[in-house]
Amino acid sequence: MEPVTAALSAARRHGLPVDRPVVLRDLTNVLVHLAPAPVVARVPITLARLRPPGWFAEEIRLARFLAAEGAPVAPLSDEVDPGPHEQDGFAITFWRWIDHDPARADPVAAGRSLRDLHDVLQRYLGELPTCDRLDEVRSLLAELELDELLAFANCLEPLDGRPLHGDAHLANVLWSPEGPLWSDLENACRGPVEYDLACLRYRGLPEAEEAIAAYGAHGDVDAVMPLLSLQLAAWTQLVAERSDDRSHHEEAQRRIDRALRYARLM
Repeated sequence: MEPVTAALSAARRHGLPVDRPVVLRDLTNVLVHLAPAPVVARVPITLARLRPPGWFAEEIRLARFLAAEGAPVAPLSDEVDPGPHEQDGFAITFWRWIDHDPARADPVAAGRSLRDLHDVLQRYLGELPTCDRLDEVRSLLAELELDELLAFANCLEPLDGRPLHGDAHLANVLWSPEGPLWSDLENACRGPVEYDLACLRYRGLPEAEEAIAAYGAHGDVDAVMPLLSLQLAAWTQLVAERSDDRSHHEEAQRRIDRALRYARLM
């Protein structure tokens, strides 16, 4: 519970009344609704191992820009400085609590809002890494001793392009009363739009295909799937490491196997 304790300490340090905290998610990040305040604390776990603290400040800069431009994204907190705030070794950020209800899920609206998001992102002038993140992936694969996948990664070249969300699957959509809002900008990057659409397609959900169709014209989504599979094979191991849930370990192995199938076809 260290990330939760850190989130509560940071909230109290900034004057937020935290009487009824609710853990909303504990996976790659820990999300805590700091009730009764309409604020959610976000504590990065997985990516904090891989990226310098300054990266989370860049995420806040991007979120500010997108909100100011009217993009369909989860808003930063207007109750307190969104951060990032260092607390007990964690880089904590504060976001506005959204009345999220999965019953409002609308894949068509999600696909259209992703295109709207991409249109606004085109105007962002901040520096973002390329979507392949090869240095990060290679480092992880070497640490995990996934030698065949590391050899595959060493054969790949950087894949540059336009600014993207970087992790645009439907679980990263908040279904607000006003419509879909894209959250989790921590993987924002540059690349072809097909990379974000591959993030949608990866999980094989019919509703994701509806979102892709609603997005409109695009190129070959499956062409970037090997790269995405390689990244997810590496990142998911970090999630499994901190979980006692057997399903997370099984999913991690499935993602390794999927990436290996791509590697053996290349």
